[in-house]
Amino acid sequence: MANILKLLGFLAGLVPLVLNLIKEFEVPGWGPEKKKSVLDAVSLAYDTVNEIFPVIITKEKVLSFVGNLIDIAVAFFNLVGIFKKSTNPT
Repeated sequence: MANILKLLGFLAGLVPLVLNLIKEFEVPGWGPEKKKSVLDAVSLAYDTVNEIFPVIITKEKVLSFVGNLIDIAVAFFNLVGIFKKSTNPT
């Protein structure tokens, strides 16, 4: 039970980090590059946290969760107009 609570706490702390990274890395028309940048930043954060105290979930599962979260968040941001779709990177 304690491990489940730790896992939920870890993932809950990850959500605001990912949402802020998505907004910070926003460049219209650069979706795949932005997603890779966010995933790279989360990977680095995972490695740093894992050095301090062991994380009970694998990096691959975290990155899979984050990849899905990015897709959902960007779709939502596009839907509500926070992000504007662009076909031409500037």
